[in-house]
Amino acid sequence: MKILMGSILNMDIDMNGVVITAKEQQSKLMGRNHHVQLLTPYIYPHQTILFTLLRWTSVAFTRTGLTIFTLLNLTVKALILARLTLRSQQNYDVFHAHDVVSAMVFEMLARGSNVTLLNAHFYVEPWEEFVAGGYVKRNDLTYHILKYLFLRTLKSSNLRFMPVSQRNSNLLAEMVSNQKLPSIVLYPGIDSTSNHNPTQIDTPYLINVGSMDVRKNQIELIGILAELERLGFCLPLVLVGPENALEKERINRRISALNIKTPIHFLGQKSPEETLLLIQSAQLYLHVSSIESFGRTLVEAMSTKTPVVAREYDAVHEILDEAAIIKSEWNTARAAAFIKTLLENKVLRENLQKSQHAKYLRSFTGTQMVNTYTNALEGSWRLS
Repeated sequence: MKILMGSILNMDIDMNGVVITAKEQQSKLMGRNHHVQLLTPYIYPHQTILFTLLRWTSVAFTRTGLTIFTLLNLTVKALILARLTLRSQQNYDVFHAHDVVSAMVFEMLARGSNVTLLNAHFYVEPWEEFVAGGYVKRNDLTYHILKYLFLRTLKSSNLRFMPVSQRNSNLLAEMVSNQKLPSIVLYPGIDSTSNHNPTQIDTPYLINVGSMDVRKNQIELIGILAELERLGFCLPLVLVGPENALEKERINRRISALNIKTPIHFLGQKSPEETLLLIQSAQLYLHVSSIESFGRTLVEAMSTKTPVVAREYDAVHEILDEAAIIKSEWNTARAAAFIKTLLENKVLRENLQKSQHAKYLRSFTGTQMVNTYTNALEGSWRLS
């Protein structure tokens, strides 16, 4: 197959799950002898007028906060993706979008037998993600324009959906008024790692990975540490991921207010390789996010044979057994007691690790991902 992927993100700078998944899919599909090209606005020649407009609209929004510049920025990104697609010399079988803007472009340019699919990563409605990111204000003109354009794209009868979870498949169905969707869940395909190089941390520790923000809920970990200290159990916490100054200040205030003595290491953003090594060397991976489209860091931990415990959210039931889930109704004290029991009981922890790694091998490997992808396009979504 010849596959053209598109994303509005910068693959060289952004380090979120969408970027990692897109690169992962490109690599593994090419490993099966499929031709895969990944387009983003940021590979466009920098000396052109369009790229100058792309930078200008971004700077203008940063300086003014006016959401019209968000709309202009997305328009320029769409124009660049369209131009790059039209310039391509390949006759692609599949247009594969990693966001709704790219899907909109591909839908307009799709020809005859082309399959256009959307790999749906969003954790809420895509227009609401722009609100959550601070790029759009709810119910202003830009918000309504984006919502109209995005819904129009999502309701296209020619679009195929590959949501990253069953939870996202349900969200898509709600967005398009429960009409019948051509939808197949595509879980991430994460390769198992066995890197035994030592980390710079020479004592046992807990770890959490993710962008530092309210949704990722790292502040709850501070309360858990306080309860663990009260129970006489102190294990350092390592936080990995891009830092937000305001959220970090809020976390530090909570640390001071609770008089936490347990060491907390803020390591900031690390490369995927460094992150996996840090996860692999941890005693336990703790996930406390309040909402996720899927939760690929849990699977990354499972691939390294590090046991995982997560606060309950919709998609977590697709990844973990109930024995590893902190129930939503549990308070911080009960969550800490649950974690302490697991950390003190080596047999319990090893059994959890074995069952989770087995689940990873059954459902979340690169082979599973590629098979699901190709079976859909060569089977139920058969190419002409």
